[in-house]
Amino acid sequence: MEQTTEVIGAETPASESLSSENAAEISTVQVETLTFSLNVDVLKQFLNEMSALVDEAKIVFSVTDGLRAKVVDPAHIAMVETGIALEMLETFDWMPKAVTVQEDGYVAEIGIDVDKMTGYLKSLRLKDTVLRFSVDFARRQMTVDGPTGQRVMSLIDTTGMSDPKIPTLNLPTELEIRDPKAFRGQIRQAETISDHIAIRYDSAQNALYLECEGDMDKMTSQVDSETVQQLEHSRQRISATGETEKYMTADSRSIFPLEYLANFARAIPGAFRLTIGDDYPMKIQYGRTVYLLAPRIESGD
Repeated sequence: MEQTTEVIGAETPASESLSSENAAEISTVQVETLTFSLNVDVLKQFLNEMSALVDEAKIVFSVTDGLRAKVVDPAHIAMVETGIALEMLETFDWMPKAVTVQEDGYVAEIGIDVDKMTGYLKSLRLKDTVLRFSVDFARRQMTVDGPTGQRVMSLIDTTGMSDPKIPTLNLPTELEIRDPKAFRGQIRQAETISDHIAIRYDSAQNALYLECEGDMDKMTSQVDSETVQQLEHSRQRISATGETEKYMTADSRSIFPLEYLANFARAIPGAFRLTIGDDYPMKIQYGRTVYLLAPRIESGD
């Protein structure tokens, strides 16, 4: 039986519209300078979620939404939308003040080297510490001030960087995984066996299974039932009569490329929502973060 990995953005039911571009591009940078202060732990989590897919990213700053990033991996198999709420920033300011802020609160966009910034923060070995960022768009550089000194980094040109659209997926199985530790452990086990993994949900038993098979080994593992909760009470759809109705979580099974899932699983900080279907993308959601992973499709006998 052959398996092919769906490509995000391909014209198939499993992945339609996953990476369609917004019709209107975000305008170029409007301000000369932007400054903000941020807790290093919050920034590390933000970077971890992006670094699971890319090494460069465009971060949009707005006075309504804080910092926001949407990235797609080069192979268009997975994508992440994540952000830091405005209220999580200790301070923020920009110049010149005379600039007219757009209706969506957009102020500026910052192109960063995710790997470089991640490495720098790791070298600081700081926890629960506020760092100050000064972005100079004319000089195309960002200065980071911390308790141990200052670091100047060059900005990356955001021209041509994609602005993918996160779709609304109406999939049959939606679960809450209350403790991600067991889930991560099972993913690590699967990495030693195969390069793909099947995720299967049995609604009658409220059981979530992770299954994979390699040349020599095989694994079938159930996520601790006490950590899995059905979310049928929050699932709704429009019936044929046009009325909104609730429906139960259903059985589902899809196969996913393990490398992508393993990279992102390491970034999940706590409880998360898992949404799957039959040969449809996986959706992981927590806080302001949405992760989508295209499935591998079985074909042939």
